[in-house]
Order: sequence, then structure tokens, then C-alpha cells
Amino acid sequence: MASFLPLLHDRLAVTATWFTLIIGLWALVQWLRNRPLGASWYGAAVIAQLTILAQGLLGAWLYLGMGLGAALPRPFMHILYGIVAVITLPAAWGYFGNLPDERVRSLAMAATCIFLWGILLRSGSTAVYLPPGL
Repeated sequence: MASFLPLLHDRLAVTATWFTLIIGLWALVQWLRNRPLGASWYGAAVIAQLTILAQGLLGAWLYLGMGLGAALPRPFMHILYGIVAVITLPAAWGYFGNLPDERVRSLAMAATCIFLWGILLRSGSTAVYLPPGL
């Protein structure tokens, strides 16, 4: 079971990365079409956030509970990117959620998701798992 958890953390990272890019492009298309973000987009954003949160909690367990943090080449950077990833969507919604112009909100959320996609990609590049003892 213990060897399965780093793989699950990795697969959640890939899922969150692609899903975030997709909803970012979706928001960009909505902006280009001059349409507001609908309930389907917000539902997808919640799913993306829950995936990122699950990945973060699993990563915290791997780092603290199982002691696998020593196997990361640069654990501080990986944790920093993980924290930024967890807080980005809620912070963006808190800031941009009350904008009166729906078109500006669509563009802002598209930019946020594309930024988050970059953060998730960068986080993955700092996470080359080295099995203990190597």
C-alpha cells in the first residue's frame, strides 16, 4: 500500500494539471464568445479544487506521515508550489467573484486557471521521487 500512495499522488497531479488547463481554456472560450461562466464551469472548478486539495492532503501525508519528504530533491519548493496551488482558485474567486462585468470575470478566471496550470506543471518538475536509500 505504501508504494501505491506516491503513484496516486502523481496521478492526481496529472489529473489536476490537465483538468485545470481544460477549465482555463473553457473560461477563455467563454470570454471570446462574450458569455458568462455558467454553473457547469463553476462545478468543474470545484472538482478541480477538490482534486488539488486531495492531492495536497495526500502529499502532506507522504511528507509528514510516511517520511517520504527526504526522498524529494527540493522539498521546500515542492511544498511551496503545492500551497500556492491549493489557495489559488479560492483566492481568485474571492477577489474576482464580485466583479460586475461577467466578461472580465471570465477572462480573470481563465488567466487564473492558466497560471494555476503553470504552477502545477512546475510543482511536478520539483517532485522527482527518489526511493529512500538511493
